[in-house]
Amino acid sequence: MPLFITSCYNDDTTVTTNPQQDRVVAVNAGITREGNSTTGSAFANNDKILITNVTRKNAGLICNSAVFTYDGSSWTSEGTLLWSAGEENTFQAVYPSTASYSSFTVPSDQSDTDKLKSADWMTCETTVTLNNLTTASSLNLEFKRKMAMVVVEILNATDVSTLTSLVVESPSPDNNITFETQDHKITAYRASNTSNTFSAIIAPGSKSSEALLCTLKLSDSTEKSLTLQNDIDFQAGKKYTFQCSLTSQSNSASTRSASPDNLTLVSVEPM
Repeated sequence: MPLFITSCYNDDTTVTTNPQQDRVVAVNAGITREGNSTTGSAFANNDKILITNVTRKNAGLICNSAVFTYDGSSWTSEGTLLWSAGEENTFQAVYPSTASYSSFTVPSDQSDTDKLKSADWMTCETTVTLNNLTTASSLNLEFKRKMAMVVVEILNATDVSTLTSLVVESPSPDNNITFETQDHKITAYRASNTSNTFSAIIAPGSKSSEALLCTLKLSDSTEKSLTLQNDIDFQAGKKYTFQCSLTSQSNSASTRSASPDNLTLVSVEPM
C-alpha cells in the first residue's frame, strides 16, 4: 500500500497507510449572509482557509489537513487533504488560515487592508460521506462570520486630513475570544488620508447607552470621545454603520468639534 507522506501538509506527523480508494478533497467555499449563501466570489484573491478532516486526524491518519488558496475562480491546496471513503467524515474549516477553529485573538491594529482581513474570523463544520468512488466530489463549505463590524463615517469634515485615526473599543468578548491588549481597543482601518470612513472588526457583545464606542484623534493632538445613544447588542456577521458630524468652530477654522451625543446609528446590515 502506498504512503502519502511527501504529499501531506506539514501538520501531519503520524505515519499511517491509507486505503487506495481515499480521495483527494476538492473545495467549494462561500460565506453565509443571514441564511443566503454566496459562493466563490465572497472570498477575495489569495484568501487562504485551513481545512481539517477531524475524523482522519482523530484516527491518526495522515493527510488530515491542508491550506487552500482562492485564485479568483477556484481553490487550490497547499498539501493534500484526503476524504476517507465509505464513512462519515467531519471537516472543520477556519479563516484566516492562521487562526484556530475554536478560539481567536482579535488584532488590535487593523489599520490596513491585510490587518483588517486578519480580524475577520470565520468557521465552518460539516459532516459528509463519500460513497461514489468513480465520481469526483467537492466539499461544500459555508463559512459563518464570528465577529461584528463597526463603520464610522465622519460628516461635515471639510478638511479630512485633520482626521488622523479612530480607535474603537470592542465589547467584552466571550471566553473563546481574546484581545492582544487588555483594554479591547482597536485601531480602525481607513482607506486613505482623504477618506472620512473608518472600519474595525470587533467581538460580538453588548454595550450600553452612553458607553464609549470610539475615540477620534485629530491632527492638533485633540481627541473626541464618541458614545452610544442607545443600548446595542453587536451580533456576529453584522455591520453597524454610525455617522458623526465634525465641524469647525466659527472663531477658529482649525478647531473642530464633535459632540459625543451626535454619534448616530444609521444602518445594520450583513458584513
